[in-house]
Amino acid sequence: MSFTHDLKLPSYDELECPVVNVSSPALRAGSFHLAKYCDLQFKEFMLCRQEEQDPRKCVKEGKDVSLCSIDFFRKVRDSCNDTFTTFWTCLDNAREGEMSFNYCKQEQRAFEQCAKDKMNLERPEPGYFSMVRMHDSKRPVPSDPFRLGSTERHPPKLEVPDPPSISQANEYPEARLGMKFGQRKPWMFEAKLWE
Repeated sequence: MSFTHDLKLPSYDELECPVVNVSSPALRAGSFHLAKYCDLQFKEFMLCRQEEQDPRKCVKEGKDVSLCSIDFFRKVRDSCNDTFTTFWTCLDNAREGEMSFNYCKQEQRAFEQCAKDKMNLERPEPGYFSMVRMHDSKRPVPSDPFRLGSTERHPPKLEVPDPPSISQANEYPEARLGMKFGQRKPWMFEAKLWE
């Protein structure tokens, strides 16, 4: 990429933002709760980065992410400092430096209970961040002429069809027969269907 005199770069004052001053084990220990606490800010920042294709236009959203993260860790410090410190210390001292949750289940359970009781923040269930979740942004749609696709942002559709019930299993013969090319543990699938 070449630079010209017409290129406007943000000033140092525009880039000034407080830093989330926590270590890697502490960030890993609070990652699930942090992601749920700052979910809207994270989505808005990533949507801006994807749509604009220019990090200079997303400085404000990046600051919002940093401020939300700082706010989260301050609330953790004020309400669950002991359990959180025990948890991240356990992650930091895990064998071979891998910071695995497997060695710190008891400390993790204590922190999750404290966050639930004192902060009213539950840990998201497994697969929560893999699910499709709609985000309605208030930012205007970018008008870049080289962007592929539509320049209109469509409102999110909130109607999600219900999954098929067990009584509808007769409509899906492949559910009873197993996989199309061979059968991989068909007894597990059948046991779940006809219990």
